[in-house]
Amino acid sequence: MKIGLSSYSFRSLMQSGAMQIEDIFEWVGEHGGDHLELSTHSVAPEGQDVQYELGNDAEMLKRLTDASQRSGVPISGICTSGNFIDDSERAFQLSRLKHYVELCDKLGVRFLRHDVVPWSLRATDPGQFEAAFPVITDATHELAAHAGRYGVTTSVEDHGFFMNSSERIKRLQHAVNLPNFKLTVDIGNFLCVDENPRTGTRACLSEASFVHIKDFYVRQTAPGADWLQTIGGQAIRGAVFGYGDLPVRSIVEDIVASGYDGFVSLEYEGNEPAQFGCEIGLKNAKAMFAAAAGR
Repeated sequence: MKIGLSSYSFRSLMQSGAMQIEDIFEWVGEHGGDHLELSTHSVAPEGQDVQYELGNDAEMLKRLTDASQRSGVPISGICTSGNFIDDSERAFQLSRLKHYVELCDKLGVRFLRHDVVPWSLRATDPGQFEAAFPVITDATHELAAHAGRYGVTTSVEDHGFFMNSSERIKRLQHAVNLPNFKLTVDIGNFLCVDENPRTGTRACLSEASFVHIKDFYVRQTAPGADWLQTIGGQAIRGAVFGYGDLPVRSIVEDIVASGYDGFVSLEYEGNEPAQFGCEIGLKNAKAMFAAAAGR
C-alpha cells in the first residue's frame, strides 16, 4: 500500500500563498508520505478552477517535475474535471481530457481520474440520469480507449451528486467495459448521496484503481452555515481523518482485506488548519493501515 496525500488537501494554503507546490512535495516527503496525487484545481489560479488547463502551463509543469525529483515524492495520479452531459461541451471536453491522458504519459503518471458531469449537478427529475447515461458512457469509453494506447488507467469517482453511489459508478464501469477503465473509490463521498460509506466502499473495491480516504462529521440538520447538504438533507463537514463520524478503522480493514495494494490518497477537507489536519490524518491513516495489515 502506498499512502500519500492529494494536493487538494493543501489548496487553502496554496491559494493564500502560504505554501507553494514545491513546499507541498517537501512536506509530504518529510512527513512520511509515499506519493502526491495532483488535483488540477489545487494549482489553478484563484477563480480559474474550471478554465485552468495544466497542460498549457509550461512553468507549472516544470515546477512539478522538478519538485518531485528533488523531494523523491512521485506524482501518483492526476484528478481533473469533466463534463459529458452538455451537448455543446462534449467534443471539447473529450479533446481536453485526451490531452490530459497524453500529459499523464509525458509525466510518467499512469492514473487519470476525471469527472463526467459538473460536481454540483443535482438531478431535477427521476429520468435525468437515465437520459444522460448513454452519452456519458460513449464519451467515457472513447476516452478510456484513447488512454489504453498510452498505458494510462482512467477512472470515475463517487463524486458530487449525480454520478455518485456505488450502483451508478459500477454501472458505468460495467458499461464502458474496458480493462483500463476503473473506479476511484472515495470512502467518504458516498455520503453526498446518503449511501453508507462502508457498504459503498465494500461494493466498489474489487474495481478500484485508486482509493481516497477522508473523514466527515455527520449531522441530521446543519449546526451552521458551513455544512454541505446531502441529497437526502443530512449535513456533512470535513474532519481530520480519524476525528469524524465515519467508521474509518473498519473501512481501512475492509480495504486491506480486499487485497487492494495500490495508491491511497488522504484528502483533507476540514476546517482545522490544513497542515494540522494533514499531519494528524496521515499519522492516523498509516497507523490504521499498519494495524489492519498486522504490522
